[in-house]
Amino acid sequence: MLAVVLWPIASAKAEAEIVNDDFKIKSSAPGIELFVRNKRPAGTDVSRGDRTVLYVHGATLASELVFDLPVGGASWADDLARAGWDVWLVDVRGYGRSTWPEALRAPAESNPPVATTAEAVADFTSAADFIRAKRKIDSLQVIGWSWGGVISGAYAAANPDKVSSLVLVAPLWAFDKPVTAGPPKKAWQEWTLADSRARIQKGVPAEQAKLILPDSTVALWEKAMRDSQPEAAGRTPELFRSPTGVAADVSWQAQQPYDAAAIKARTLIIRGEWDDLTPRSLQLALFGQLKNAKIRELIEIPAASHFIIVEKARDRLFDEVRNFLSRH
Repeated sequence: MLAVVLWPIASAKAEAEIVNDDFKIKSSAPGIELFVRNKRPAGTDVSRGDRTVLYVHGATLASELVFDLPVGGASWADDLARAGWDVWLVDVRGYGRSTWPEALRAPAESNPPVATTAEAVADFTSAADFIRAKRKIDSLQVIGWSWGGVISGAYAAANPDKVSSLVLVAPLWAFDKPVTAGPPKKAWQEWTLADSRARIQKGVPAEQAKLILPDSTVALWEKAMRDSQPEAAGRTPELFRSPTGVAADVSWQAQQPYDAAAIKARTLIIRGEWDDLTPRSLQLALFGQLKNAKIRELIEIPAASHFIIVEKARDRLFDEVRNFLSRH
């Protein structure tokens, strides 16, 4: 088991009966520390693998900015904690409050892509090992969104006895045809908030965009983004930065990113009806490869996009995932 060094960076406190702790833990890479957050119901037994869940983010937005975004006063992390789960999230290197490699501070062209999928899986493994050791449990439940579906799926495939349930929200998978001209040759990319929203809501009918993602939610998300990268405000236009490692993994265009047949955990794939960023064909292909999962389910939620976690349909997503995780 990977040895870790940790210290609280925010003391535990009860808020609406939820205890919150933030940590920094060591990764397997020298000099890289990972941000890990824990939310759990106060006064409950947390030494249960069937009630311990770890979430990992997608290709551009750190975990805190989606999974723990308090839409309407409560995030998905809050919802699970209030329902009795010991909830964890992790940011891989180069995202959120985890260590940003020096390449992310240097000119983009000076270094190759940062935070590849292999590196992200290694970081996720460090977080999962830390949680299992801290809670003294053999296995846990896992949720991955978008690229996080590849990270968590690869971990579940490599560690079949350490994952009891796997939830893949709009997961990436092998594309039917190339989606880029070639791998990036620089360490990081920049984008605006408008770029990000357009990308993750690709496929939503124009007249439905504000209905499923109200202005109040957009404003909350934009504030969280600005708080996470205050230096973006000093750029003209306002530009946010993320690693290009995920884009460098062009093998996804031609082959499966991991062996899904090695997954034994109960697995749920869940997607939004209007998600054109990760088309239905990707999830159907992945579903077909989950031949050895104890249970496999695929659910499509109406009137939702790739950004379903913070959209109007989030309540249906939360209900479906809670029900699935409860059927251990």
